[in-house]
Amino acid sequence: MKYETKAGSVGGSTTTVIPSTLVKLLEIEKGDKLIWNIDVSDKGAVVIFSVKKEDED
Repeated sequence: MKYETKAGSVGGSTTTVIPSTLVKLLEIEKGDKLIWNIDVSDKGAVVIFSVKKEDED
């Protein structure tokens, strides 16, 4: 899958949105934590994230 979003800013932080299709597919809910694993190289970056449900703390 390929998605494109724009970067914005809120309170001095750079933000973007997660496309609603991915939110539904991954069952992301408000309060869930997203854990980002990022592999950066000179060719770009590969980003893999997982969802930790709010009640899994």
